[in-house]
Amino acid sequence: MPNRLRIAVIVAVFFGLLAAYGVYSFLRRQQVETETLRRATQDIVVASKEIPPGTKITADMVRLAPYPKASVPSGSVSSPEKVVGRVVKVNAVSGEPLLESKLTAEGTALTLLLTPGNRAIAVRVDEIVGVSGFISPNDRVDVIATVTPAGRAEGEKISKIVLQNKRVLSVAQNVEQQKDGKPQVARSITMELTPEETEKLSVAALEGSIVLSLRAVADDPTGARTKIF
Repeated sequence: MPNRLRIAVIVAVFFGLLAAYGVYSFLRRQQVETETLRRATQDIVVASKEIPPGTKITADMVRLAPYPKASVPSGSVSSPEKVVGRVVKVNAVSGEPLLESKLTAEGTALTLLLTPGNRAIAVRVDEIVGVSGFISPNDRVDVIATVTPAGRAEGEKISKIVLQNKRVLSVAQNVEQQKDGKPQVARSITMELTPEETEKLSVAALEGSIVLSLRAVADDPTGARTKIF
């Protein structure tokens, strides 16, 4: 082999090895930096989407996200299982850490969400009646009662709006057994009312049937009707 060709081959091999070493060094450096970054961060639970106050957290609402260890907020949660089923007390935006101070245990959620002086009362709404399947916590609803007025025949029923613009606190679903043995899905809607409104709703439910009407978010607040019938 001529000397020039031999030199060319040696130079090519040298630069090839040099390039390979450069790639290896780069990848190794990236690996070290990634490992260093991983050790310098801590996974904490954050909201994967906006969560309105009063909402019970489900698994799809949260995720783990790396956070610099030096600035992990006090009260952070390290496992999604520790927050699923609990209720947020204030609005949480997407990516925001879910802190213990912003959450409440399921058993004490309603008492903490109530406005001082108000009451929580639950009403049963059949799945096939009204809009129970579309109602979520913090929605606003009107309460419609269907009753038979005094002095009227049993079939002469009328419907009246008895409460307006009431805040929904929670929604629970139950499967009940009908007389024919078939299962029926029913929902229990818990609303926030004043003491006087709870009395009005109790009378309406006792005298007839209750239906909820979902209000638009942009609706102007309207006070409760003063008469039931």
